[in-house]
Amino acid sequence: MLFLTYCIILGINKFATHLKILKPVRFDGLLDKGGSTKPWMVSCIDEDAEVIAEIPCALKLFSTSHVNNANCIGKEFLCNLLATEFDLAVPEAYLIDAFNPDFYGTLQVDAQLDLANRFKGISFGSKLIDATILNPQIKSNSFDIYDCAMVFAFDCLILNQDRGGHRNKPNLMVNDEGLTLIDHELTFHFTDGNQDDAYNAVMGEFQHNGWFPTYRTHIFYQRLKSYRSANKQNLFDTFEEYLGKLDINAIKVAVAQLEKCDITVGQKELLFQYLRILKKETHKFCRILLSLIA
Repeated sequence: MLFLTYCIILGINKFATHLKILKPVRFDGLLDKGGSTKPWMVSCIDEDAEVIAEIPCALKLFSTSHVNNANCIGKEFLCNLLATEFDLAVPEAYLIDAFNPDFYGTLQVDAQLDLANRFKGISFGSKLIDATILNPQIKSNSFDIYDCAMVFAFDCLILNQDRGGHRNKPNLMVNDEGLTLIDHELTFHFTDGNQDDAYNAVMGEFQHNGWFPTYRTHIFYQRLKSYRSANKQNLFDTFEEYLGKLDINAIKVAVAQLEKCDITVGQKELLFQYLRILKKETHKFCRILLSLIA
């Protein structure tokens, strides 16, 4: 736990107070619907809490190549933070080390073998919530159109390839309180690698009043495109307001904190530049979003 304690430097932004270090104490099995990463269900404790109580968590375990090539862990934390900036619900995020010796020693052989093929470091965990994965068959008519617009706009911003997509994965959970967003490792693809071609392609689309084409397979795209109402022009007004107030410096602090835990988001300067441009030209970006669903 010494390294984990060192890697969190409390700052002034809410990411620092939001992000917690949890110690895993019990492996509770695999999540039923975890996709290719096959997340673990793990009971954890916050050793700094006044009252120690178990916290049920989903722990995402990636391969070393996925982490090194696509910065999956960093993107999960980054997008979890960004979602809160747009008042979108996400599970509380935690730093969890599945290789903690006390925890590792409690694991059965098959779980240890699973870890042998995973990235050897701190990973992304989130609090398990009482909700169910959204059924794609009910996606079109079950939710407020403004909620659909906010999720669509946010996913366009983070260039999310995995809310719908070719695998038709909603990556949304639903309960009586509404929608909760999960799974953000396939985002900000232009930060991967050491070239800027992908970034230039995205910004080239932006300069020509277009956008990266993955929006066409978004879970709410058809609903928004077919929506006919006089207020359609106002669907992204709230998103525009949030984007215009986005605190880029807070994002920088968050990325620096993650780096102290050896968690990276890739080409961070391109990320910051991208967010600065879209914040500065938020009205143009939202006009583009409207054109996508016209």
